[in-house]
Amino acid sequence: MYTVIDLLRDQGIELGLEKGIEKGRQEGRQEDIEKLLLKGILSPEEITSVLEVDRAWVEEIARQVTRKK
Repeated sequence: MYTVIDLLRDQGIELGLEKGIEKGRQEGRQEDIEKLLLKGILSPEEITSVLEVDRAWVEEIARQVTRKK
């Protein structure tokens, strides 16, 4: 018999998986942005436009990349 506890557990697992997948996507996207910045292929403004991401996030990544050099 499927109980309320089973339902809540399954929803929690599903939510956890969704959050994990989203975090993985964001980490992958950050790595892509770092590579583009390091190679000087695109400016932060161009990256923002092409990847359709938040400009402030790209600029923060650019600052981090600059500090690593």
